[in-house]
Amino acid sequence: MNPYTSLAGFLLWGASIGATGWWFYGAGQDHCKAVEARDEEVARIATEAATSAAASAIAKIEVKNTTIRQTLEKEVHEKTVFRDCRSGPDAVRMLNSSPAIAASGPEPVGGGQLPASGAAR
Repeated sequence: MNPYTSLAGFLLWGASIGATGWWFYGAGQDHCKAVEARDEEVARIATEAATSAAASAIAKIEVKNTTIRQTLEKEVHEKTVFRDCRSGPDAVRMLNSSPAIAASGPEPVGGGQLPASGAAR
C-alpha cells in the first residue's frame, strides 16, 4: 500500500470530520437563534395581551363626582394621664405600712439584700 494513499485517506477523513463539526456548529447556532426568536415572539404576545387587558379594564372605569354634605360629629374623650406622679417620703412610708402590702406574703430569702459582687465574695 502506498503511503501517500494512506496519508490522503487520513486527510480526507480529518476533513470530513472537520466539515461535519462545522455543519453541526452552524446547526447549533441556528437552534440558538430559533430559540431566541421564539422567546422574543412569546414576550411580544404577552406584552400585547397585557396591554389590551389593561386598556379594556381602564375603559370600564366610570368616574363619578359626588358631593358629600354631612354635619361633623365631635366626641371628646378625656383620659387621666399620670405622667409626673411623684410621692414624698411620708406617702411612700404610709403605702409600705399598709395592711395589703404587709399581708402580701413572706419576706424574700436574704431579707431583700442582693449578694455581693466581684471581689467582695
